[in-house]
Amino acid sequence: MGFQDSHCHLYMLPERELEKALKDAKEKRVEKMVSCSTSFKSNEDNIYLSEKYPKIRAALGLYPLDALELSNEELERAFSFIRKQSRREEVVAIGEVGLDHKFAKSDEEKERQEFVFRRFISLAKEIEKPLIVHSRYAQSRALRVLEEEKAEKVLMHSFIDSSKLMGRAAELGYFVSVGMIVLENCDVQKRIGEFPTESLLFETDSPIRFAGERAMPKDIARIASKVAELKGVGPEKVGAALEKNFERLFG
Repeated sequence: MGFQDSHCHLYMLPERELEKALKDAKEKRVEKMVSCSTSFKSNEDNIYLSEKYPKIRAALGLYPLDALELSNEELERAFSFIRKQSRREEVVAIGEVGLDHKFAKSDEEKERQEFVFRRFISLAKEIEKPLIVHSRYAQSRALRVLEEEKAEKVLMHSFIDSSKLMGRAAELGYFVSVGMIVLENCDVQKRIGEFPTESLLFETDSPIRFAGERAMPKDIARIASKVAELKGVGPEKVGAALEKNFERLFG
């Protein structure tokens, strides 16, 4: 049994730091990592990493805020590239994509994000690969769009702010991922303790900072231990269950 990091950004690490991160992850039995893209350049970087390092798998996409910055011509170029490259065996998902209403405040910006998001949902269905969805300040709307577009294989990244919405995601057959916040936030701990294990995945979102230090894939072991405690079972049991979830989603 090993652990998996379903959402990280390993392309952000210099190569020396990346190799240390992979070594540390191996020591903590973190065997697979999905490195999510946010920009056109990061799509290229993640393909490179997935070819060089067998434990890294790539997700290709455009962050909602990055998508706003692209012209129509640049957006078409990005979709053409992602459609072609996403058929690679090393590419396991479309992501991260979705909605972000924290910074996209005008109706025009929100509509633009939703237009791009719907296109990514369509692409994921076309190539039969799952979506990794960002939904900051737009969780309810993101779920509505996914349901309207009949998305099937979905991971809701860090989707831990509402028991009701988490439950709806599970009803739709989607997965929800939880990260380092479960180590300290009592509200999140309660929600995760009650959430069905069969709809859960782990993530670090590395190399973001949490509690003053950067999260890394090795920290999945800490997350797994805490979730096991919340559910009243051993880390091995939780790890085995989430390993099955990871394989169900990403293959």
